[in-house]
Amino acid sequence: MADSQPTSRLPFSEQPLPRNYRWNWTFLFFESALFTIATSLVNQTTVLPLLIERLSGSTVVVGIASGLFTGAWLLPQVFIAGAVSGLSRKMPVVRAGVWSSRSFFFVGGLFLWYVGARRPTVTLAAVLASVVLFYALDAVAAVPWFDVMSKCIPPNRRGRLFGFSEVLGGICGIGTGMVVRYVLGSTSPWTFPANFAVLFFGAAVIYQIGSFLLSLVREPPNEVAQDKRLTLRQVLKQMPGILTGDRGFRRLVLVRLATGFVGVASAFYVLHATQRMGLGTEASGYFASAQVVGALAAGLLTSVVQDHWGPLAHVRVMGVLAALPASIALLIEPVSLLIGARVFYLYLFLFFLLGLFAGSSSWPFFNYSLEYASEDKRPSYVGLLNTLGGFNMLAPALGGWVVKAFSYQAVFGLALGFAALGLILSKGLPSTRKADTGAE
Repeated sequence: MADSQPTSRLPFSEQPLPRNYRWNWTFLFFESALFTIATSLVNQTTVLPLLIERLSGSTVVVGIASGLFTGAWLLPQVFIAGAVSGLSRKMPVVRAGVWSSRSFFFVGGLFLWYVGARRPTVTLAAVLASVVLFYALDAVAAVPWFDVMSKCIPPNRRGRLFGFSEVLGGICGIGTGMVVRYVLGSTSPWTFPANFAVLFFGAAVIYQIGSFLLSLVREPPNEVAQDKRLTLRQVLKQMPGILTGDRGFRRLVLVRLATGFVGVASAFYVLHATQRMGLGTEASGYFASAQVVGALAAGLLTSVVQDHWGPLAHVRVMGVLAALPASIALLIEPVSLLIGARVFYLYLFLFFLLGLFAGSSSWPFFNYSLEYASEDKRPSYVGLLNTLGGFNMLAPALGGWVVKAFSYQAVFGLALGFAALGLILSKGLPSTRKADTGAE
């Protein structure tokens, strides 16, 4: 009988809500929305590539930098997972990580404001270091954050939480796109690189407001007894066995790697528009707005797909969406011969799709891991998934080399190939929602 089953074995829709559910939902919701808004001011595919190219004059450096940002967030997580797995409370680690990491945008902004015009090389190094440290310390918060969130929010309610927060962040992010357009435009009161410093300062303030809200989350008690929790050494020792012995998880890692490698082109769409197709730097503001609208739509997509059909369906939807920006980019130059300056609108659609993909591309993999693994193994699975995903840091550097050695079209074609590979591999993934379908 259903009432004789342990709570953890009941279908998701029949499990009782965790303690402080509404309180935690509220603060997680608003913090996630603020994170989206702040990120749109220093967007990794529109704002940061322009800044790094202006400071370095090299597309290869743009690609390497994008890879460093990705690797700084992903690579440490397997060790962080081991370190936090045995902790009875994880919110202190989350608080320390977010408060420290988000301060580095102030540091980068100060270098841009006071040093940038006189010593661009030093400023480039400082900006790269600041953003890398932001991602590395955010990774310290990310692994325990996923564990806390999984205890606060049931699986069948996570989609609406992060979907609706993406919607709110997206609506506000449309305004931040206008701010980016104004700050970087020809009528801006700030010249380069002070204009980028203003964006860094704004992002830092919004990030830290989010840090305050996140600090108010009340962590539920652990379901796993403390004497059964693993040590750092035990967690690290079991990880190779997880990868070799768990076929479903191994397939998930391969799908994420293939899908993540569409990032080979992500930093070069805006450079193709401004350098190859002759659109002005201020166009990046319009592109940022379009990408935010896409992220807004991604929030609606996440809320529906995750809660109703689960993360496996979402993984496959992301596989389709991953292919669309590169497909349009391959058509832009031929089509521009027919439509002329109206090619700008194709770019707007491209960045909308890029936002639609990027806005929720990570959530299906994270939620899949959280539903797939038991509570005592969640940090190990999330940390291992993200650390192995660190190989995706090679994608932007590869993209920079392909652009330099071949062409923009070559890197867009490569991205399309990786998207197709990820979609094909996803066919072998098992479902995590059998408990709700009666198959169990």
